[in-house]
Amino acid sequence: MKSCFHSVGLPSRPLGDAVSLIADAGYEAIELNAETLPWAPAHITPAASLAERKAVAEACRARGLAVPAVGAHIGMVSEDPAERAAAIDFVKGCIDIARDVGSPFVHILSGPAAANIDHDEAWGWFRHAVEQTTIHAGRHGIGLGIEAIAGHLFHEVDDYHKMRRDLPGVPFKVNFDPSHLEVQKEDPRRIVDELGDLVAHVHLKDGKGLFPQFEFPPLGKGTIDFRSLIDGLRRQGFDGALSVEYEAQVYGYRESEEQILSHGRSFYDRLIA
Repeated sequence: MKSCFHSVGLPSRPLGDAVSLIADAGYEAIELNAETLPWAPAHITPAASLAERKAVAEACRARGLAVPAVGAHIGMVSEDPAERAAAIDFVKGCIDIARDVGSPFVHILSGPAAANIDHDEAWGWFRHAVEQTTIHAGRHGIGLGIEAIAGHLFHEVDDYHKMRRDLPGVPFKVNFDPSHLEVQKEDPRRIVDELGDLVAHVHLKDGKGLFPQFEFPPLGKGTIDFRSLIDGLRRQGFDGALSVEYEAQVYGYRESEEQILSHGRSFYDRLIA
């Protein structure tokens, strides 16, 4: 397995600086954040020029960092058809970024559906988005994965099974983030046992509490049994990236960049030992 750091964990740094810091901390890979969050701007978006993309790819190569994933997170179940179409175009643009920087995988989420929207109708919108983006990814030899997110339309293990039934023959994958399942009191081990063959990328992010009263603390301070999950994935043949996704500052934890990077790397080392 490969040690990776998600660039969202360095929100105040330009991407070039993040590449250097992640490499200096001993990681083997960097995951690129294309999502704009209240606390973290995107490090790269489809607006990036080809020259900018080539510069990212070259910077990563120069520091020996692989790029196993691009996080193309944007809400895809708006009741506005124009916004849904724009979200699909955004993800397609992120797939093109992945192609240009040499990344094999892009992951998406559904976003939350408005309370006044019929669940089945919103599900149909997301199903269409998954189909269209997976097809586009496949044309470029890139995998497209879904991440289940607490509070979103697509949020639980059974949603993967439902989407597989709804889209037979559409080869979407799983972006496995156990933290969002943990804070819903879903068993993350179900992903390993029931969908392990679909897991293409893994986020190392801890969780504790019960949604909506929950937090994503630093690794080791939550309630996830990562050892069991990673041992199970290893037996399933998974040999991809374990990407440290740090968002603990949102919940009041105060650590320096050096502490965040070193702690994540040492947690990874202990996990795979």
